[in-house]
Amino acid sequence: MPHSIVADAKGTLYIADRSNQRIQVFDGEGNFLREQKHPGTPCGLCLMKSGKHIMMAHGHAGKIIKLDLNGKVLGATGGQGKGLNRYGEAHFLALDRREDIYVADTLNWNVQKLVKTRKVRS
Repeated sequence: MPHSIVADAKGTLYIADRSNQRIQVFDGEGNFLREQKHPGTPCGLCLMKSGKHIMMAHGHAGKIIKLDLNGKVLGATGGQGKGLNRYGEAHFLALDRREDIYVADTLNWNVQKLVKTRKVRS
């Protein structure tokens, strides 16, 4: 079940295939390149400004996961439940210009904003 699509600067398409627990990757002509298996339900995707990372809403697990373009997990936050950074089903993602993440939760009926931490130099 295709659930979200993002395209990188080269026109490569990344498609969250929720029911088959994967992200499918196609070139700009629609030719299949590879798949990236993810246990659970990959739902929302968004491409970070750098064009080098994808954020993925990992549905029923309630996780927000940072991936490289090859599907390697670089980090994760969140979890199942209710409350701050907890989700019934993290379903859709959006980034603002500061790359703060907005997470739409279809089971808890809310949207949460995750603010990107800024490193402080000493």
